[in-house]
Amino acid sequence: MAGKHSKSFLESLRENHTKSTRTPKAKKYKMAWPFKVLIALFLVVLVASSSLIAAFFVEGKMNQNVLDESARLFKFNGSEDALETLANQNNDIKGWLKISGTDVNNAVCQSDDNIYYTNHNQNNQKSRYGALFLSHNDKFNRKDDQNIVIYGNNMRDGSMFGSLKKYRNINFYKKNPIIELYYGKESENYIIFSVMLISNVKDDKGVFSPSKSFFANEEHFKKWYNEACHRSLITANIEADYKDDFLTLVTTADDFEGARFIVMAKKIDNDKVDEIDTSSAVVNSDIKYPKIWYDTKGLKYPY
Repeated sequence: MAGKHSKSFLESLRENHTKSTRTPKAKKYKMAWPFKVLIALFLVVLVASSSLIAAFFVEGKMNQNVLDESARLFKFNGSEDALETLANQNNDIKGWLKISGTDVNNAVCQSDDNIYYTNHNQNNQKSRYGALFLSHNDKFNRKDDQNIVIYGNNMRDGSMFGSLKKYRNINFYKKNPIIELYYGKESENYIIFSVMLISNVKDDKGVFSPSKSFFANEEHFKKWYNEACHRSLITANIEADYKDDFLTLVTTADDFEGARFIVMAKKIDNDKVDEIDTSSAVVNSDIKYPKIWYDTKGLKYPY
């Protein structure tokens, strides 16, 4: 009997030991359906955001490739041949603009639709970068226009007219005061004399328009020129005459709603470029801003 009891006792010990060392089964956790929906939405947003970011950088790279290819063509083939080649690719390409020290080294286009090149590049591809362009009623021909106006988007990466903001700095201006313009067989140089902020609405009772094409007489010109100098962030000490030709560059700015950043220059003889002296240029101590600038800062408009 003792043997039987011993055997039973040992078997019970083995059973208890087996039960105590057996890994307990994990409890299944049931995820609530609202939580499942939230996770699914999060994944959808994550994938969509990643796609948008990738597309953003891919478009930027593609745009830079277009610009680099044109710049190489312009550099190694000369302005006349390069413009002819580019015009064969897109007959809207009418000229070329280049500014030392900036990213501006671009073709200039022109379409019957003034909006078209704000969201299409020089290859007629849809692009948030757009292209530099003339207004549809503007011309490079100086017989038709005393003041050529070129527009471009203000891109954060500095492309198009995004690097014009550098002219807010007086030292940058002193080192890079010249703009180069090419069209047809022409090669022209311009000296910057005014850098300003204006509003896209009819500015200050319409007393000033940087895109004015012609001047009825010398008195009208002097009023326009003096106003451009008064509004300039810099005092360039560049004299201009009623008979001079001008170039105006226009882009957007973030200073206030509807702000536009303007760079204005007058044409100079090509053989005078090396004689340019900007050492006397200073920051304008009496800048006339548009009325909205004062309103935004809670200041009384002093004019």
